[in-house]
Amino acid sequence: MQQSLLKSLLSSEFYSANRNMVKTAIFDDSYIKLYKTIGEAHDRYSHDLSSADISAIWFSNNSTATRAENEIFQDALSQVDASTAVSLDVAKDVIEKLWVQETCREIAQLSLNASEGSMDAVSKIYEKIEHLKVGLVAEDDLGDPVTDDIHELLASASDAARWPFNIETLSRHVYGIGPSEFAIVFARPETGKSSFGVSLAAAPGGWCQQGARVLMLGNEESMKRTRLRAIQAWNGWTPDEVEAEPEAAVARFAAIKDRFIMKDVQEWDFNQVDRYITRFKPDIVIIDQLDKVNIDGSFNSSHEKLREVYRKAREMAKRHECALLAVSQASADAEGRTRLDFSMMENSKTGKAAEADLIIGIGKHGQSDDEEPDTMRFLNISKNKLSGYHGVIPCNLMKNARYVV
Repeated sequence: MQQSLLKSLLSSEFYSANRNMVKTAIFDDSYIKLYKTIGEAHDRYSHDLSSADISAIWFSNNSTATRAENEIFQDALSQVDASTAVSLDVAKDVIEKLWVQETCREIAQLSLNASEGSMDAVSKIYEKIEHLKVGLVAEDDLGDPVTDDIHELLASASDAARWPFNIETLSRHVYGIGPSEFAIVFARPETGKSSFGVSLAAAPGGWCQQGARVLMLGNEESMKRTRLRAIQAWNGWTPDEVEAEPEAAVARFAAIKDRFIMKDVQEWDFNQVDRYITRFKPDIVIIDQLDKVNIDGSFNSSHEKLREVYRKAREMAKRHECALLAVSQASADAEGRTRLDFSMMENSKTGKAAEADLIIGIGKHGQSDDEEPDTMRFLNISKNKLSGYHGVIPCNLMKNARYVV
């Protein structure tokens, strides 16, 4: 049966339609490398594959393989080539049933791990059950098509449900972000990425004063520094002014402190982030920096890994129905530039940008070390599915951690 399934997977159309249902665990060890080679070939070519194609690709990718390894691979390929192909609809049904069986086995193993005290297993069980529910949906139970109710359609695109930005010139063009929406802000080091999120949340007119519950997760610098910036932004005080009157600064900050939760999350993975969001049920989540959140799985390159990181972040925003603002680094191409676009995000091709509803790059003038700090910042809107506006919005980053016009 394994040989017949692998033979069916040589079809480009069949592989594309069923790739997400195939688990390597359904194959014996002698066929796993063959299956992976078929997958690599389909990712590269958009046509049906022959056994000769697979053999050539294997040898080109494994030039240092031992004679024994080559013989095992060629023997497995010969068995697949000599097998009788089953009809594609039968192969599809078999793959789906094997996928269900293997997923249930994984859930059972994770449940055992959870019973032994592994809290990470709980989130993974939830995720696999959600995938299983989707995979088990009958063809006649896929739900209704998109509504034609004009009021519901208008509401989905309205700013009414969004939390507005408190930078007036920005909000004029991009009102804000709302439930299930995913935004990215990126910039070079020492530009003010963290302060941007803090200012939007904690400065006057920001998300906290609007009544939003904001959760900021940081895995770069200590969040104690970020918390101090929030106190500065709310009061409009410089670090020296806060130091001069610390009790007064904290007393004034009490007006919003319960709505602005911060947490150090160095070395956290998505399961831990997901559990924390579930615990606090925020309206808005800021992750500084999203690129550093750990993720399970093996990836061929850093941009493939980041594409999955950003895909999972978008799905997390939708699942929790919260707005999510991801903070990311800009590549060296953005150094000393006021005009940025999303291709300048670090380690990004198109995967990161493809997931976002809104992307803001923060640019600034280049300057030498002996110059006075330049407060001018340039908010570059390079992707915007929320309002359609693309352009550059000048503003200033003040010593009190506020972004102002």
